[in-house]
Amino acid sequence: MNPLPLADEVFLIGHDENSGKAHISDDGLDTVLAGAVLGELLFAGLIALSEDTVVHPYGDAPTGDAVCDSALLEINKQADRYPVRAWVEHLRSDIRPMVANRLIRLNLVERVEARGLLKTSIRYPFRDRVSAAAPIARLRYMLDHPELLDEHTAALAALILAGNLEFVFGGASAREVRQSLVRMAQTCHPQVRVLIAGIESAVAALAMRAR
Repeated sequence: MNPLPLADEVFLIGHDENSGKAHISDDGLDTVLAGAVLGELLFAGLIALSEDTVVHPYGDAPTGDAVCDSALLEINKQADRYPVRAWVEHLRSDIRPMVANRLIRLNLVERVEARGLLKTSIRYPFRDRVSAAAPIARLRYMLDHPELLDEHTAALAALILAGNLEFVFGGASAREVRQSLVRMAQTCHPQVRVLIAGIESAVAALAMRAR
């Protein structure tokens, strides 16, 4: 079975399968999701990144995917060019429901609205738990079989590290898991590493803001 788009896989790894709640802060997960969508555009050859993480579009033809097309439209309509951090901070406010809709159409998750006294919360519990668990199962397998690692999975490992989501793996010690994911991420294409640097900058800014 072909892997899901990067953002879909980050979404699944980033949510609890039973409660549908995010494993990390909403802003943190949304930042990594937005970065993952840029990763999808990068793998599709629709953007390129300079060494200073500035995003350069390589065309405006629709892909047929609402998530990617929305992000690409935003990038193309700007006369100036901006770095990855600026783009993930701009895109993250609307990204989660858009990515969720792709997974809902695949019947992998469902949208559950819970009305509270002060606010309404949205959760995304898994519907097809076996299929929804495939991304993290593949990553776990690659931890023990690095010779089979592909570019998509290496990028996923790098995104998980950028979001500090490695704790969801369980099993081996957190240090061992992180070291294995770091080794996987180090094999990423240079353009992907530039992307990850921009995402990490945005995540670090969130941490500073929370202090």
